[in-house]
Amino acid sequence: MKQVVRVLIIEDQAREAADAQREITDAFEGNEEIEVLVSLASDFDDGFTRVRNGESDVVVLDVRREATASVPEDDTAGHATYLDIKKARFAPVVFWTALPEKVIDEEMPPLVTVLTKEDIEQLPVAITAAVESRAVATINEIEQQVADVLTEHMWNELAPNWAEYTADGDAADISQVLLSRLARILNDKREQANASHPSHRYVYPSPSAHRAPGDILRATDETWWVTLTPACDFAQDKVKFVLIAKADPLETNARYQAWAEKRSNGAWKELERNVLRATQGRYYYLPAFRDIPDLVLDLENVRTITVDELEPMEAVASLVSPFAEALLVQHSQFRGRIGVPDLNAGLVQARLLSSSAAD
Repeated sequence: MKQVVRVLIIEDQAREAADAQREITDAFEGNEEIEVLVSLASDFDDGFTRVRNGESDVVVLDVRREATASVPEDDTAGHATYLDIKKARFAPVVFWTALPEKVIDEEMPPLVTVLTKEDIEQLPVAITAAVESRAVATINEIEQQVADVLTEHMWNELAPNWAEYTADGDAADISQVLLSRLARILNDKREQANASHPSHRYVYPSPSAHRAPGDILRATDETWWVTLTPACDFAQDKVKFVLIAKADPLETNARYQAWAEKRSNGAWKELERNVLRATQGRYYYLPAFRDIPDLVLDLENVRTITVDELEPMEAVASLVSPFAEALLVQHSQFRGRIGVPDLNAGLVQARLLSSSAAD
């Protein structure tokens, strides 16, 4: 089945808009995977409204608004429209302009591309790249999944019990119920997978100015730390001191160095069991993602700092649930362990053998 992609051209010059529409339509005419539906908007404000309302998947956007009897020429109209789109909705944008220097800093291929007016034959190429990135399909799938979960919960749970859910409450309370439901379902689906991509562990960048357990911090001296103070302390605004643990580069860990030197299966299994996949003991691994390098959290290397000392530290990302909770449990078990003498298993074995022989 072909993927249908709606392309909106926002261009106030009718001839140029028609040329672009023809170029795109002709290029995709024989495409067996992508079907494009091209529409035109001759007004920047109207174009933005249509994007905001979800009427397009990819936007081809001019930059200059030409002068008319009622409005002056504006070399920033397209850029302003792009900034409005970014606030309202995700959609890949192909700038098609005689003023590429006005928007070149916004380029993020393949999701934001800058082409000159002379590059009209590259419009289908840029659109194809945006579609093949799966950004369009992914955002549509996410929106549909979210809509399905929330709609089902509204009909099956909230509607029949509306009076109880709204007693002494407001819309914010209902939103919290729905979002909690959505988060639980998404967590269940993620946990059904045998393994997760490193990006699944992080909310990147950190979603809030308020600190929480599992926040990954970069200090001014470029060292890395992770918060271990429980969420309830932060939530109740009772925090005067914050517990943080040092995270060192993976290559400084002794088990990593042993594997790097030997490259043996045995050394790798030791590294994997005791560091990379450890859920108990001294170390907790943070896989590399974006600005975060491969790090190993050392639960023996912890310190307490004041809230004022925490302030200049940059919160780069946050561990998502359940990884943040698992870290706190691991820290609690590690710091709270009680050493006891090992059981003499030889005596137990001798007794069991003797008992077995007697039978």
